[in-house]
Amino acid sequence: MDFVAGSIAGATGQLVGHPLDSIKTRLQSESLLARGTNTASTSAYKCARNIYNEGGLRAFFRGLSLPLCSKSFEQCVAFGIQSAVDQLLEGMDVKEGTLRSGLSGMAAGSTTSLLLTPIYLVKVQLQVTPKGSLSGPIPVIKRTINKLGFFGLYTGAVPIFIGTSIGYGCRFMAYDKATHVAEQSFGFGRIGSVIVGGGMAGMATWASHYPLDLVSSRMEASVALGGQQLTMTQHIKEIYAQSGVKGYFRGIGPCLLRAFPVNATIFLTYDLCKTNLT
Repeated sequence: MDFVAGSIAGATGQLVGHPLDSIKTRLQSESLLARGTNTASTSAYKCARNIYNEGGLRAFFRGLSLPLCSKSFEQCVAFGIQSAVDQLLEGMDVKEGTLRSGLSGMAAGSTTSLLLTPIYLVKVQLQVTPKGSLSGPIPVIKRTINKLGFFGLYTGAVPIFIGTSIGYGCRFMAYDKATHVAEQSFGFGRIGSVIVGGGMAGMATWASHYPLDLVSSRMEASVALGGQQLTMTQHIKEIYAQSGVKGYFRGIGPCLLRAFPVNATIFLTYDLCKTNLT
């Protein structure tokens, strides 16, 4: 049941958050076009306007089909693995609380990253390229394999693995803590505490590993945008050379703005599905 509820929750959350995810990805990869310069970056508003000018509201949903399916699969795996590992830890007499939630969350994050790295790469490439340059997931896959070979589909795998493991650990720790505080300290009902806990969990997820997500997005986007393929370490150095420490947090505003409603939706949908389908 955890897998089914997670699948439905993931698809619902992706529909809510894809437009802001498109803005985040564009902001993260924008500086790839200005390597070796100190060109000022556009704001989130200007980025959104540029996307709109490319194709109206539909442009914000460019590349949605694959992540809609992948997000459903991702959350299916994430909630299923998290629940299974949590039960395993319970059987090993690990006390219920943030530590157990964090360990089970890290297991869920590492598993999803191994399965979904190629899908992340396709999504990012469709989001950063203008309409018409890449017509869909299959052309992206073919182009990547022709350019870099099969393992090119795993571009960015290292920062994704590290970041998703950290992020999901923080996600379930934050959810456990936030729902407890909402219920015990503020008197929230079940639905209210799940909304607050889910929203806070989403923000904690992204805040905890955002620089690694930015690096992986740049690595993936560079496959579509052309130029030299840099390693994770080289991207980290290049970001610092271009923008300093603040460069590692470029696009975090839209990301956190998106994180609360998306994850509140995901956790609420998951909770309602488990309640009504069992």
